[in-house]
Amino acid sequence: MYNAHHRSVVWRLLLPLGDLFSVAISFPIAFSLVLSLKGLSPLPLEHLTILNCFFIAVLELFFFRLAGLYRWVAFIEPKVMFMHLSAALLGSTLTYVLLRTLDAPPEDTGHSLIYLPGLLVIAGTTLVLTISFRLLIRQVQLSVLRTALVERVAYIGHSDRMKNVLEGLKKEGLTSVTVVGWIGNEIRVVDSASPSTGSREIGRVSDLRNVLESEKINRLIVDLRGVKEGDLERISEVCSDLMVGLMMIPWASDIWADRLGIRRLGGIPLMVIYDLPIGKLGNKIVKRAIDLIGSLVGLILSLPVMAVLAVLIKRESPGPVIYRQPRPGYCGKTFQIIKLRSMRLDANEGAGVTRAVADDPRRLKIGEFMRKWNLDELPQFWNVLKGEMSLVGPRPEILDLIAGLRGTIHGYNLRHLCKPGMTGWAAVNGLRGDTSLEDRVKYDLYYIDHWSLLLDLRILLLTLLPPKNAY
Repeated sequence: MYNAHHRSVVWRLLLPLGDLFSVAISFPIAFSLVLSLKGLSPLPLEHLTILNCFFIAVLELFFFRLAGLYRWVAFIEPKVMFMHLSAALLGSTLTYVLLRTLDAPPEDTGHSLIYLPGLLVIAGTTLVLTISFRLLIRQVQLSVLRTALVERVAYIGHSDRMKNVLEGLKKEGLTSVTVVGWIGNEIRVVDSASPSTGSREIGRVSDLRNVLESEKINRLIVDLRGVKEGDLERISEVCSDLMVGLMMIPWASDIWADRLGIRRLGGIPLMVIYDLPIGKLGNKIVKRAIDLIGSLVGLILSLPVMAVLAVLIKRESPGPVIYRQPRPGYCGKTFQIIKLRSMRLDANEGAGVTRAVADDPRRLKIGEFMRKWNLDELPQFWNVLKGEMSLVGPRPEILDLIAGLRGTIHGYNLRHLCKPGMTGWAAVNGLRGDTSLEDRVKYDLYYIDHWSLLLDLRILLLTLLPPKNAY
């Protein structure tokens, strides 16, 4: 929460200066490349001056800031830096082309496109130079400035989460980190973790000020699960008074931690989860459109297959061909899932509703084949068409088997933030049938957090393979 007084701000100063210089010199270098290569269109600037170069460089830095290139993560993670920088350069190039097109005379509307090869040369040159300068600044921070910046870290609360934070702090590598020890508290974090190897108890929370001063602590990390009510305010006041960097692990940080953010309402900061891609309106519209098209095509193509399977089911086991069962859907609302019946009519008598297992004696002969290839799921195209399900999403569980799971499996109910699917990320990874519900929930939450059209396509393609644990 507070920045320690020794915290280096060199990278914050050097990055914009390095970017400004990189973009500015990319123009004369790109001009030289274009002039030396035949077949490339001329560059858009008629007069190459120092003023022009730096003026455009300043505008370019605006795109860099919009792309988040001056955030901490874009400095310590080269992969993130490359992705954001590429996006910023693409956006600025397209913006320039658009402005040139709008500004061109009516009789010369295609004039700006003539410069596109030259603009690509500039963008490529800028990308290479900017990354090179940024990596140089990062290396200077790691090899030179790091030795002058020694962080003495203490922590409150033993937990696996705390161990991960301390390891991550050391691996970050931008400062020399010494974990001095832990500060005792009456509350013990209920966890399998023990104090970090080599650490020692350096004091108690009740004597925090003296502990921080005597041990020369620069940064204090607190696991909020290990802090008594009322202690946090005192910890915050002491750290702010001594200018000790304070970092806090929130009570719930293991679900969608990358989307944890701060929102201010009435001047008060609130910790919120935001920007789940599957919850955005535009993505919902696109996903629903694909569901409508896919379910219509699926119904039309599968009708002959379902007709043949219906005859085979009827011959082996007289009775209804279609099997309906209540399942939890979007936001927990119950709907009737539709399946081709793959078991005997008396399958649930006696022991009640149970999951299918390997060599389940309740299965029909044709049912074994259908379940192996997901053919019993074909009628669910109708559920998708009605809007009760999606082509891809968390598989809906059997209501009778999940009673009480909301309170026993961490984050279970969050899987209902999207519509259930005919297939899903957990299902294509073998988590179906009589498998771990905890693992299934982890895969479902990963899907919701990382949803994209490409992920949906990948899951649909994997569904065509023989599924695992399809009993």
